[in-house]
Amino acid sequence: MAEYLSFLETTLSAAADAALGFFGKVVPGYKDDDADQVVTEADLAIGRSIITEITRVFPADGVINEEDGDVRGTSAITWVVDPIDGSANFAAGSPLYGVMIGVLRGGTPVAGGVALPAFGEVYLAESGSGVIRNGAALAPDHGQDLSTALVAYGVDVHGTTRTHQDFASLRAVSAHCQGLRMSNSVFDAVMVATGVYGAFLHRNCRIWDCVAPQILVEEAGGRFTDIHGTPLDYDAPATKRAHVYTVLAAAPRLHRPILEVLPP
Repeated sequence: MAEYLSFLETTLSAAADAALGFFGKVVPGYKDDDADQVVTEADLAIGRSIITEITRVFPADGVINEEDGDVRGTSAITWVVDPIDGSANFAAGSPLYGVMIGVLRGGTPVAGGVALPAFGEVYLAESGSGVIRNGAALAPDHGQDLSTALVAYGVDVHGTTRTHQDFASLRAVSAHCQGLRMSNSVFDAVMVATGVYGAFLHRNCRIWDCVAPQILVEEAGGRFTDIHGTPLDYDAPATKRAHVYTVLAAAPRLHRPILEVLPP
């Protein structure tokens, strides 16, 4: 799978440069099917550029892109792309956004990468080989207890029921951790992979929000499940576009304690 990492590094670096070129110059728009979700010209342009490169280099593979739909493939490989994760942050001028590309074989994440353009960082991972940050192996310390850990929790604007669930979970977790952080972007998941944060939770993710962060967190030694501790289901990924995932990404020793304090 070395060809995946080389491709991911090149493609994510180019996408990061493009994002920095757009940064501070975009006007937010809103998706037709979800008025709470921001989209910008950067999301669209970067997504199309990534798809062009994937289909050029890996023409048999499928692609799921958050912004522009899917490309049907004939192989067992599906690329899952989020050209700007944290679009509302990006449009507002916040540096807490990222570019994500994940690789599935069937329903299993096998490679992926995340660029954090504002920080000049590219993270790469493949199954069984750990995580690389800017060319160097990542060696995170996941030894903290929940009482000394920072925990990130992403909250989207949505209906009353889910909002009540989010705040019930926030109350429960905040009673046991050192503090809460909320970028509502892949930045939070990367902080789990690096060992800076102990965990990241979200109740409203799509497949493009999950695949790349999952391989990073797991290859860094963490756990990545739904908020009930169940593995995420990516089987037949082309059918999962509308599926809503909950996510708990955590240091290995914090995963179970967080599950135990979350409300049912």
